[in-house]
Amino acid sequence: MQRKTGVLIFTHGSRLKEGNEIMLRLVDQVRQRLGSDLIEPCFMELGKPLIPVAIKRLIRRGANHIFGYAFFLVPGSHLREDIPFIFEQTLKKFPGVTYEISPPMMADPMMIDFVAKHVEQALINSTRK
Repeated sequence: MQRKTGVLIFTHGSRLKEGNEIMLRLVDQVRQRLGSDLIEPCFMELGKPLIPVAIKRLIRRGANHIFGYAFFLVPGSHLREDIPFIFEQTLKKFPGVTYEISPPMMADPMMIDFVAKHVEQALINSTRK
């Protein structure tokens, strides 16, 4: 069987509706840029859809491998324990569907460039005053 990957972009979720809406818009922009309907936003808690709901949506669209993109900056118990548990429990009902979860965003060397760009701009702006 050929692997068909569905992507979850997930974060913890926020009690603030605006925080969750930002995530939903970001994922919609990623989906549009990449031209794929196999990309779903979801939340560990405090937002909807929750991870199990989004996994099931991707499987219904034909995904047999789930790539979970962790919209988390650093590793912690959620990323090391809670989220893999949620994936495993959900996928018990779908034999043959595999998954992987990305490392946290700080593992990407491009994050140094991203942060440095913003810090550099703040330093430039401070010398203009």
